[in-house]
Amino acid sequence: MANIATAELQSARTETGSLVSVVMSNFNGSAYLEAAITSVLNQSHSELELIVVDDASEDRSLEIIEDIAASDTRLRPIALDTNHGPAGARNAGLDAARGQWIAIVDADDLIHPQRIERMLIAAQSMGADAVADDLLCFGSARTAGQTLLETSHIEQPQPITATDLVCSDSAIAGFTSFGYLKPLIRREKLRSLRYDEALRLGEDFDLYFRLLIAGTNFVLLPDPTYLYRRHSGSVSHRLSVSSLQRLLRAHAKIAKLADTMSPKDDELVTLLDQRRVRLEKAMTYQSLVSDTKSAKVWGIMRRLGRRPALLLDLANSLVDRWRLSGFIGHTQTTEGLKTIVLASPNRIDQIDAPPGAIRVPVNPSDWVLRRTLACDLAKLASTGPVDVIADGPAGLDGLGYLPSWRSTRLALNKKDVSTAKVPRHVVLDVI
Repeated sequence: MANIATAELQSARTETGSLVSVVMSNFNGSAYLEAAITSVLNQSHSELELIVVDDASEDRSLEIIEDIAASDTRLRPIALDTNHGPAGARNAGLDAARGQWIAIVDADDLIHPQRIERMLIAAQSMGADAVADDLLCFGSARTAGQTLLETSHIEQPQPITATDLVCSDSAIAGFTSFGYLKPLIRREKLRSLRYDEALRLGEDFDLYFRLLIAGTNFVLLPDPTYLYRRHSGSVSHRLSVSSLQRLLRAHAKIAKLADTMSPKDDELVTLLDQRRVRLEKAMTYQSLVSDTKSAKVWGIMRRLGRRPALLLDLANSLVDRWRLSGFIGHTQTTEGLKTIVLASPNRIDQIDAPPGAIRVPVNPSDWVLRRTLACDLAKLASTGPVDVIADGPAGLDGLGYLPSWRSTRLALNKKDVSTAKVPRHVVLDVI
C-alpha cells in the first residue's frame, strides 16, 4: 500500500468535503478539556462539528465548553442532567451527529492537526468503512513515546477482522488491545449501532466487534496522530468486580453472535472462549483485592484456598503499583529546559538555534519515520519543558506530534500561511 504523503493532502479532496461529526464525552475533565477541544477545532479539515457531551460534571467543564462554543459555532454542547457513563454520553452524541463520518475523541486526549484529513484520504483510497490510526502515549514519563501498534509491527495500512480484534485483547486492561483505538467510521455503516451503556469499561471493544462481525471494512493506519494521555485518572486503568461482571455479560452477547455466524468461524469462537476465561480470572483476582481492602478474612482464605496462585498475582500487583507510583500522575521530570528544532531534512541544519539544540528532521511522507518522530518528541516532552523552533510545513507537521511545549516559534512563507492551521500560543514569523 502506498504511503499518503503530505503533498497529497492538497489534491485528494473527494472525501475531505464530507462533514465529520466528532463526539467527545466529558466528566469532570476541566484540567485537559480546553486543550482537547482546541486540537479538534484546529483540524486542517474544517468541515466538522464537535459534539461535546458533558456527563453531569461537577467542575468547570460546562463553563469551558460554553465559552468556546460562543466563539466557534462548530462546537455543539450537550449537557446531561445525570451521569450516564462514557457509553451513555457518547450515545447521546451519536444520536445528535449529522456528519457522513463519525469520530470519537476523549476529553483528555489530543489529535494531530491533520489527523481527520489524513484518515479521510486513507479511507477514500482504500475503500474503507472505518479507519483507525496509532495511539501515541504521553502524560507519564514511564510510558511516553510508546504506541499501541508498535508491538504489532504494523508498518503499512492493513485491514483487521473480528479475529484480529479478539487476538489483540490478550491482556485484560493491558495497552495492546485494538479496543483502545479511536476510529473514524462511515455513518451509514454505524447505522443504529450504539455503545452498550451497561459498560463502564471495554465499551469500545464491544462496539468494534459488532461492527466487524457485520462486515465493516476496517483498516489500521500506522500513523500515530492520536495522542493518548495516560494518567492516574484514566478510566482504562481501573478494574473492579462490578466492571468485570458487566464485561462478562457483554462478552456473552458477542460470543453468542460469533456462535451463530454462518459459516461459523471456529478460530474466533475459540479465541472468545479464551477471552472469557481471562475475564473470569481477572474477576476472581479483583474479588480477592476487594476482600483484602475490606479485611474480609474468610473471603480471602476461601479464594486463596481455591486458587493459591492468586497470592502471587496479588504480590506482583503490589510491586507494579509501587513502581508506577513514581511515574503515573507525573507528566515531567526535571532534566531542564531543552530547545527542539523541527524542519525538513534539507533545512534542518540551516536553522539558527541555541548551542545544544536537539535537531529533529521531519519527513512526513514515510509511515515508519513519522512514528519514530512522534515517539521521540513525546519522550522529549516528558522529560522536562521544551522550547521549539519550527520551520515550514514540515516543522508545523512535527509540532502536531508534540503534546506540550513552553514556547514555539514557527516560520512560514506567505503562501503556506494562507492554508496553515497554526496552534494557539505559537509565535508566527512570516518570511
